[in-house]
Amino acid sequence: MHIAAFTPSALAATTVLNTNDLNLRPQYDLCDVVSRFVTIGEGVVAHWVEFARGVLLFVMAPGDPRSGEFYIFDRKRGAFWLLSLPDSVYGGYSVTEMRQKIREFRLLDLAENPARLAASTH
Repeated sequence: MHIAAFTPSALAATTVLNTNDLNLRPQYDLCDVVSRFVTIGEGVVAHWVEFARGVLLFVMAPGDPRSGEFYIFDRKRGAFWLLSLPDSVYGGYSVTEMRQKIREFRLLDLAENPARLAASTH
């Protein structure tokens, strides 16, 4: 497991699964990869933003409106990263909070270039 830390916001990211764990190649159909990922975690995708190199996912537990967590899927490496935001929120976010957190922590920038996550673990 790799852990990445970012400054100045101190956002951290941890790899949680990869396509090998899912018995898939990274180039496999994106919908199938994400579907297997959320099935294993027993979650549902509440928001999805796709880029050429990465995908930002907001995944929630069914029936729990404050359970949302952010993940980035690195399409090249086939790795899912759990993002830990430095905001003292534990237990997840609501859909309403999601958009604010995406802007506040520039999560779309990370999804657009997930190599920044992997590069910071070395």
